[in-house]
Amino acid sequence: MTKEKKDNVISFNKGKKNMMIIYIVIAFVFIAFFLYQIFKINYSPVKTQAALEKTVSASTLTEAFVVRDEYPITANITGTLVPLVDDGKRVASGDNVAVVFTSDEAAKNYNEIKALEKDVEYYSSLQNKVGVQTSDIEPLDERVYSACEDYIIAINSGNADTFGRYQETLREYINSRQLSTGSVIDPSVKLEELNTQLEQLKRQNIGYNTITAPHPGYYISIADGYEDAVDYQSIEKLTTEQAINLFNSELTKADVSNYMGKLVDGFNWYLICVIDYEDAIRLKRGSAVDIEFTMTSAAPLKATVASICNTVDNKTAVVFRSNLMNTSYAGLRNEQIRVTFDKHTGLQISNKAIREVDGEKGVYVLSGNIVEFKKINIEYSDSDFSYCTNPDSKRGFLELYDEVITEGTDLYDGKIIN
Repeated sequence: MTKEKKDNVISFNKGKKNMMIIYIVIAFVFIAFFLYQIFKINYSPVKTQAALEKTVSASTLTEAFVVRDEYPITANITGTLVPLVDDGKRVASGDNVAVVFTSDEAAKNYNEIKALEKDVEYYSSLQNKVGVQTSDIEPLDERVYSACEDYIIAINSGNADTFGRYQETLREYINSRQLSTGSVIDPSVKLEELNTQLEQLKRQNIGYNTITAPHPGYYISIADGYEDAVDYQSIEKLTTEQAINLFNSELTKADVSNYMGKLVDGFNWYLICVIDYEDAIRLKRGSAVDIEFTMTSAAPLKATVASICNTVDNKTAVVFRSNLMNTSYAGLRNEQIRVTFDKHTGLQISNKAIREVDGEKGVYVLSGNIVEFKKINIEYSDSDFSYCTNPDSKRGFLELYDEVITEGTDLYDGKIIN
């Protein structure tokens, strides 16, 4: 190869290499420009968080002992006791509250008679509705759907005592709809069958004694022997030492063999518990707290702080008072409860967002691309968040869904964010 040709080859290779470098540089420029555009689109000089309504609460889990104004009903008889009224129902003096049977078989027959009498009453009323029709079935359908929903809720709640009542209501509404739309229902056959069973049971000898209420009160069919464990009259004078002993010692249980239930005289009943001093100082006598029964199906309730006792080894006894009574509450004694003593609802904002402008506490919010200062009324704060309210609906205060600026520099009212 001549020198001239060799120089041409070298020049061509150099030119090719230079072009490759130029292409690489151009590619890097395009990639850098593309990345810059992505950064520019996604970059925001401020960070925001929507002001949403939240509820925050402080609570404690503890053991509770229930105290009522209880008086056992005594009788010198033995046998199987069957209540005639629901636990927690108020009765008058002389009302029949229970029957005591000489045997379990007699009690079983009695319950079957009562159930049959109830069915006879139902099918008799159903027979009177035969032939009554209506053209507007929409209200009937709504009643069926509503009763079905109530029945499902009762099942999901786990409270077996209410199943039968909701089931009967649903059955009645379905039968009423069928009768009203012309469906053929003949209750006479079922009614005859029930009456035959009823007569056969009534012919059997059922021996029992009736228990009556000696005075007015709430009847409770079960006496557990702890009716006198705590003096009801001096409950609000209880000391922390006494409360601690109540939970740590074995309580003396009274003999309940001749108790036929009991009556609760006072409208108020109490829950004694021992909590940490740090929790007790959040409470105030006369204030209301939410109490949840964590191990039973009893519904949560609001109770009043009746007394806050002395502190012993960082522990304080507290007595709560309630006047609500039903079947679930009537059966309570030693329970695990959750006491919620500090509940606040407001617009949750990060403490990092709070600023002070002209002596007013507030936050900067982003309205479109304009920064606006809004005042806040802090209801409650913890280490991370504050919860704000505006009870008087004043103008210029933080509102629901406002975009609160949590991070940003050189902020001021009216600033435009590009």
